[in-house]
Amino acid sequence: MMNYFPDEVLEHVFDFVTSHRDRNAVSLVCKLWYRVERFSRQRVFIGNCYAISPERLVTRFPGVKALTLKGKPHFADFNLVPQDWGGYVQPWIEALARSRIGLEELRLKRMVVSDESLDVLSRSFTNFKSLVLVSCEGFTTDGLSAIAANCRFLRELDLQENEIEEKKNHWLGCFPDSCTSLVSLNFACLKEINLVALEKLVARNPNLKSLKLNRAVPLEALQRILMRAPQLVDLGTGSFVLDHDSDDSETYRKLKATILKCRSIRNLSGFLEVTPRCLPAIYPICFNLTYLNLSYAAGIHGSELIKLICFCGKLQRLWILDYIGDKGLEVVASTCKDLQELRVFPSDPFGAGHAAVTETGLVVHP
Repeated sequence: MMNYFPDEVLEHVFDFVTSHRDRNAVSLVCKLWYRVERFSRQRVFIGNCYAISPERLVTRFPGVKALTLKGKPHFADFNLVPQDWGGYVQPWIEALARSRIGLEELRLKRMVVSDESLDVLSRSFTNFKSLVLVSCEGFTTDGLSAIAANCRFLRELDLQENEIEEKKNHWLGCFPDSCTSLVSLNFACLKEINLVALEKLVARNPNLKSLKLNRAVPLEALQRILMRAPQLVDLGTGSFVLDHDSDDSETYRKLKATILKCRSIRNLSGFLEVTPRCLPAIYPICFNLTYLNLSYAAGIHGSELIKLICFCGKLQRLWILDYIGDKGLEVVASTCKDLQELRVFPSDPFGAGHAAVTETGLVVHP
């Protein structure tokens, strides 16, 4: 019986139970397991921020280091939730700060986040390492400046589809020169960026593996960034547009030569703006891609899309717009033999729907 094992042994065994559902089940076995699971759980997922109070969370799991919080329901994405619905993260951050929890990771989805919240977060947790904000609102680039300036061990800053008020404060420049710990950076949802600060930041972070850019990063800057970060595994391009009429320009030649050195890239996304004649530059890295996300690439369709996919024989996941057509799907089936997931999104988001074909079958999304 495991009840005869010391608590330290049970804690080690529970470390292998990573599913939130399985951890919950383990805590119901007996009082001993409840106690051991309580003090050993470091990752907590809360699907509704009003399902439990922040104070109750701290009491229940005093050793939590990684917290995921969801606020507004999914249909908030379609403006079907009142503006004053709630979902404020401030009470959570204040409660965690008061309790001296050693928080290291925070993931928020559809929450209201203020600059004050981000400032308190950046100053209250010495070893804070990861901030992921998805479809959040209420903050500005001043809050991002606080995160950049104060989180000395930051590894991940991921901003996905947030409503952010952008100020002329060059928040990327707030990262200190001592910041060399970044592994993942995503600012694709922003409109502006300080290119000089971005290139310096990339250059001094040799462990950067994931980088997702916005439209404000032109092709010339992308080429310089890739020169400084050939170790990237996950790349999201912003603007992939040639300023000149010819694809034989110096910018294009430099880009092709640089991409040849980026042999580690396995995930490719973005292309928020694209000139189709630029696409041959990325063909050399397509052979090793396992994930290609073109769900925002409205400029790639028809024959250009089909030709691109022909170079992607190792794909396991493919997200594309419905521009691909039946002929394109036939090419996917004949080329991508290892494909496990195919998602075809509507080019018109208000259309009848879109389908996601996965290894488990066909799922229709409204």
